[in-house]
This record gives sequence, C-alpha cells and structure tokens, in this order.
Amino acid sequence: MKTTLSIALLFLVTLSFTSISATFAQNVHTANYTTSSQISDQINGDDLVGKLLFDRYEFTKNLNKNSSAKANLPKAEYIFNRDHEAIITFNGLDFVVRDNQVIGIKGLSLSNEVLAQITKKLVFLDRVQYYYSEKSNLTYLNPNMDIQDVKYLDKQFFSALKILNATVRDISAFTKKQNPSLTVEMNISKMRQPNIDKSVEKQSFQSLVQLAR
Repeated sequence: MKTTLSIALLFLVTLSFTSISATFAQNVHTANYTTSSQISDQINGDDLVGKLLFDRYEFTKNLNKNSSAKANLPKAEYIFNRDHEAIITFNGLDFVVRDNQVIGIKGLSLSNEVLAQITKKLVFLDRVQYYYSEKSNLTYLNPNMDIQDVKYLDKQFFSALKILNATVRDISAFTKKQNPSLTVEMNISKMRQPNIDKSVEKQSFQSLVQLAR
C-alpha cells in the first residue's frame, strides 16, 4: 500500500514539474519572440525600401520635366516605427518589431544587448530617411527653395536607405554561417556605425518646418 502511494505521489510531482517547466519554457520563448497570431502587420521590408527609393527617384525625374509634379510629392514613411507589433522581412530574415524596437529575429536566439545594438543601427537609419524625406518635401514646397539644398536632402535620403539595405544584408550574411545566433552576437558590435548625419538624432518632426524655411 505504501509503495502504491509513493508511486502515485512521485507521478503527481513529476506531472507538476513537467507542467511548470513547459510554462517556463513558453514564457522564455515569448519574451523575445511573438507568435504570428499576435502580430497584426507583416511587411516585406525589401519591397518597402525599394518603393521609397523608386517613388523619390521618379518624383525627381518628373519634376525636372514638369514643375506641376510638386503636387505628387512622395509620402515620407517609417519602416520600423509602427503602431502595432510587426514582422518586417529583409533578405529572408524576419525582424520582430514592437514600440520602435527590434525585439527578436525569428529563428535566432539573441541577447537583449545585441537586439538593442541592432535596434540602434536600424531605427536610426529609419529616422534619418524619414527626416530627409519630409524635409525635402517641405523644401520643394518653399517658393524660394534652393535647388542645391534639395539635391543635398535627396542625396541624404537615398544614402540612408542604401546604408540600411547594406546593414540588413550584413546581418543576413552572419546567419548563413555555422552557429548563426552566436555569429550575430559576436559580429554586431564590430559593424561600423552608419556614416551619415548624426545631428538628425536630435531633430524632431516639429522642427522640420523651421529647418525647411
């Protein structure tokens, strides 16, 4: 009788431990990654960057031919700054984004420190391209605009997006090697900082109107 009770007690303890372990594992998983059923936006980042580049290029080309093209200013758009949690795909990598932060890359196990470094690089470049897109639009609408100013703003816009493309391409290349998570962890800090105007970090959208005058 005692043996039967001992076996039953051991079974209950084992069952409880297994349940707790499963719950803990689930919590660890969702701390860095969110399941697709919880994510409202799934965005092809490669296509979005391509569209932003194409729209600005086409606008500039048409403006040189027809001054009335100003009525069709390309809309400035953030890539990572989303109202809802989203998956943004670049080079086959799914970046999970929440509150303007990269909180995970699907298939990889990354530390919060590395995710913060990835966020710093990508969100900064996103802020730069948006800033120069908006500022360029406002400058185009200024009747006293200087064409050289416009060329500079558009150059910075294109540059920010090209650097962003290069950055996600480099991160993708790290994942093609053995132990991809470890490779990303070891190499992110070695990546060069984007060579572009750092003053944008201190600017806000509200200041664009004054700056464009």
